[in-house]
Amino acid sequence: MILKVLYILCSLLITKIIAFDQNESYLVLNRFDEPISGIDESIAANFDKASFNFQLYDQDIFNDVDNEENLAAKYMQKIKELGKTYNVKYVVYNTIKHNNNRLIIEGMLFNTRSGGLISRRKINLNNYENGKLNELNLWFGSAMSQIKNEWREKRKSILFSDPENIDYEKTPLGAALRSLVVPGWGQAYSGNMISAGVWGGVEFSLALAFILSYNNYNKSSKSFLNNSKLYDATDDEKKVSYYRSSAEKDWDNHVLYSKIAIVLAGTTFSGWISNSVHAWVFGPRPYTNIYQKGRPTIQSSAG
Repeated sequence: MILKVLYILCSLLITKIIAFDQNESYLVLNRFDEPISGIDESIAANFDKASFNFQLYDQDIFNDVDNEENLAAKYMQKIKELGKTYNVKYVVYNTIKHNNNRLIIEGMLFNTRSGGLISRRKINLNNYENGKLNELNLWFGSAMSQIKNEWREKRKSILFSDPENIDYEKTPLGAALRSLVVPGWGQAYSGNMISAGVWGGVEFSLALAFILSYNNYNKSSKSFLNNSKLYDATDDEKKVSYYRSSAEKDWDNHVLYSKIAIVLAGTTFSGWISNSVHAWVFGPRPYTNIYQKGRPTIQSSAG
């Protein structure tokens, strides 16, 4: 089981490395609630090795992604169709929304061969209007491993003037560490309640079975030692026969429960690690969701 999970993990990492090829073709779907001048030109100039097809997209086909446990499966066919229509290998879907002084930016990167979601970035901040073009450059740069230091510095100059007001929310590492402490916690943290229940239930059952087996092993060992002492201390033929028979039975039980406990301990440990790896692989994306503490409930803009 653990080897299978590790294989999936390695495959995902390899896919991610291949997907972020600077020389590949991208369909960029922009859904902005108000025009942003120069965005297409800026992206094309900063990442001139890649081929971009920019399109304004008025369909909110990726709405409510936070409520989807398997986003890739739901939109897989649509992404594949877009890949064939525009002859591209990757689709980048960007949304920018404004709510008074609040800016919400979200970006998602898809592979058109599989239709799967590769990476995701979300920003939700107050008074960050002059940072949106910079954030889009950082988003594309992180996808292509081509981030300019000036973009990082600009973010710091705008975003982190008051760093204690910034939250970095849910990450795959956070999910993995939680599941390493309590099986299923990382899956629950990611919103995958069914997976959380399965992992938690399985690991609890295995741990309980191990404890019961070890307890039986311990009882058999003590009973064997006690019957062995009584056997050595008596000369009564009936008692000798009884204590010898009891000691032999205790020994057999001791060996049996010892083997069971060892198998269960190994299975529980492997499952525990697999549960943590699973939480990382299927944990929340992207690696950096940035929000401002105390953010108000977002309401739809008028018009």
